[in-house]
Amino acid sequence: MEIAKTLTRGTHEHRYAVLDANRYMLRSANPGSKTALRVDENGKFKYFFVAYKAWMLGFAQMKKVIAVDGTFLRSKYEGVLLSAIAQDMKNHIFPVAFCVVDKECDASYKYFFEQMRSYIEDTPELCIISDIHPSIKKAISIVFPTCHYGFCMRHLGENLRTTFHNGAVVSQFYKAAKAYNIDVFNDHFNQIRDLVPRVAEHLKRAGFHRWSRAFCLGNRYNFMTTNAAESVNSMFNVEREFPITALFDSINRRFTEKFHERRMEFIDSPTIFVPLMEKKYQNLSTWVISYWPIKLPTTSSKLIGHDSGYATADSLRRSCTCRVFDTDKIPCPHAMARFRVQYSEDFGRRIYDYSSPYYRVENYIIAYCEEMNPVPSEESWEVPIEILKREIPPSHVNPSKPGRKRTKRRHGIGESLATRKNKCSICKTAGHKKTTCPNRIIL
Repeated sequence: MEIAKTLTRGTHEHRYAVLDANRYMLRSANPGSKTALRVDENGKFKYFFVAYKAWMLGFAQMKKVIAVDGTFLRSKYEGVLLSAIAQDMKNHIFPVAFCVVDKECDASYKYFFEQMRSYIEDTPELCIISDIHPSIKKAISIVFPTCHYGFCMRHLGENLRTTFHNGAVVSQFYKAAKAYNIDVFNDHFNQIRDLVPRVAEHLKRAGFHRWSRAFCLGNRYNFMTTNAAESVNSMFNVEREFPITALFDSINRRFTEKFHERRMEFIDSPTIFVPLMEKKYQNLSTWVISYWPIKLPTTSSKLIGHDSGYATADSLRRSCTCRVFDTDKIPCPHAMARFRVQYSEDFGRRIYDYSSPYYRVENYIIAYCEEMNPVPSEESWEVPIEILKREIPPSHVNPSKPGRKRTKRRHGIGESLATRKNKCSICKTAGHKKTTCPNRIIL
């Protein structure tokens, strides 16, 4: 098996040796792309960063929310693959950057974000989400001090489940995290405090603005988890044992196919926004008749509904007291009811003017218009002699580790999977089934 893999993909040692030449050819095939290579004090491999020009241009059309995650490699010389992932208007995975490092630590994440900083502007609009890894938080505070840093809702919730073993608290936590309105958030958070006061104190120390939709600055949209980055880890599950250049060739090939599919999807689209948002508009429009404005002389008007009390929508600030307009950047039912009265027959068209341009079909097509070219085969490389002579030794790996090489990752804090016990359908007790139940009636 090892011989067959070597004939197909080359040896790990050779792939590290030609890494600098491969990097040169990648930039030649894709001008404008960002690559970076760093070695340690002994000249051994340390970090390798890649961001294609197609990714950099496409991210300009995306919501400025990035999920960051790392997954270990199963190759001979191990390492960690760091990924930064955004989501397009249809909630598809969009790559921002990939980097192979020797290990997850403060220095590796700082290097990763420093390379991204060269083409991603540090503004309050930018939001970076990750699990509760201290190195990520520290690196972001140094490299992106202005951006909003948030926690993955799922990781924080599973941390609570593992630490406090209370399903009711976890349920209330998810409801509080997803709440748009501060009043609704307070209702669920007070229930958490009543159930387990220690959980409430823990969440308060973490910072409501880190994990709650109601307290975020309005730049997180509906991006509450790092599921997009976790999905990328699953996409390249097999490739994580490939040599380093073969791994990046697979990343190139996979996203080249995805870019072509999505580029051709809406070439002749008759809609203004992507179908996912058009469907959402239709669902919101059904609620418009339930609300009516009390006054309309200014840009702000108070609306009343039969089931949700009062709400105040401001068309100039594009906000509403329900917070849906502020967070998702699309008109909520209250704002749409106001537009219906204000613009009457022109209502259907004007709601697009008050929505984020990120949802438009034209932006979607522009995001995928740039092509990605593969690195040519090694036999056709034309590389300067000084680069060709620079051979990068692989990073040091401790050969004395006992036992078989691990192929499945260790679950981090908050990711432990509880085993499910059988539950009897007769006495409703866990640990046995109805065929072995002592209360079973035998006829």
